[in-house]
Amino acid sequence: MPGAEAPLDVLVVDDVAERHGSYRDVLAGVARRVVAVGRGADARQLYGGGGFAVAVVHLDGAGGAPLAGRSVAETLGDGAGPPVVIVSEQMPDLGALGMPSTGMLEYLPASFVPQLLASRISCLVELKRLKRALADRDVQLAGLQSEVERITDAAADERRKSEALKARVGEQIHRSKNLLAIMQSIAHRTMTDGREIPEARDILMGRLRALGRAHHLVTTANGKGTEIHDIVEAELADVLHRVTASGPRLRLASSAVQTFMLAVHELATNAIKHGALGTPEGKISVGWTLFEYGADRYLEVAWSERGGLLPDTPPPYGFGLALVSSFGGASGAAPNVTFGPDEFTCRMRLPLDLIVVNPE
Repeated sequence: MPGAEAPLDVLVVDDVAERHGSYRDVLAGVARRVVAVGRGADARQLYGGGGFAVAVVHLDGAGGAPLAGRSVAETLGDGAGPPVVIVSEQMPDLGALGMPSTGMLEYLPASFVPQLLASRISCLVELKRLKRALADRDVQLAGLQSEVERITDAAADERRKSEALKARVGEQIHRSKNLLAIMQSIAHRTMTDGREIPEARDILMGRLRALGRAHHLVTTANGKGTEIHDIVEAELADVLHRVTASGPRLRLASSAVQTFMLAVHELATNAIKHGALGTPEGKISVGWTLFEYGADRYLEVAWSERGGLLPDTPPPYGFGLALVSSFGGASGAAPNVTFGPDEFTCRMRLPLDLIVVNPE
């Protein structure tokens, strides 16, 4: 039987016992085992769980095709067993069989040529094999598709991580170059202001330490910006008990943190040498507020000193004021420095593009 799984076990359901021997003879060349029974519980049990490759049901006296169809359904149950070859005088109503419409039914007229039965059995068994192979292939294809989707998602995730890492490395390189340029500028400015070497060394080391604190905050923030309050607290850690800091929770962009930290450092250094921090009773307040006047929108940071040794006149325009002025860029406003009888105030404006909005 070409293409069929062999040897086969065949179930024959026929109420006429005299035909059982004929079926065994017809199927002797293609079946390993032929089990013949009449319709009833035994037939249903064997069909559902007997391990047969195919079932042959012979119907007699059905009284018409519809009745024959019902008879097959009653004989086999729900059709969950092997393929079926129906032998009857009339072709039964397959729709009335109550069996799944899977194409696993064949019909032969009662006057069939014996050799035709073997051919039909071969076709049904091969069809079942092919359907099982197709089902296995569909399962494999579904598994492959799922694996492809998983690999695609993993590749996309790796690509996103790679791009993010590339961006971070690029930002780190830019930040390092910028830090080196700032250090060179600070060193040059510090050493060429007419100071003695010991004084210049102390000033330079203080500024470099401020840069180091700023770099640590920027690196820790991982590109999400640094809280203004954290910058003020880090730079004024030694005198926090004499400092009042207030303002909304805002983050400065990485490009502005170093300059802002240095500006706070210069103001604190001047306060120690010439201002409120020169005496125990001096106090400092640092506040920041968002302002909007029409198209003019900016962040104002106010440094105020009360008490202590306050100069009568402004100090010369030095490195600190140059840093404060740099926030505004070419079009920015210069810092507003005011002196009173017992108060010193420096107000600096930062453009809003230095503020990080909705950091992720």
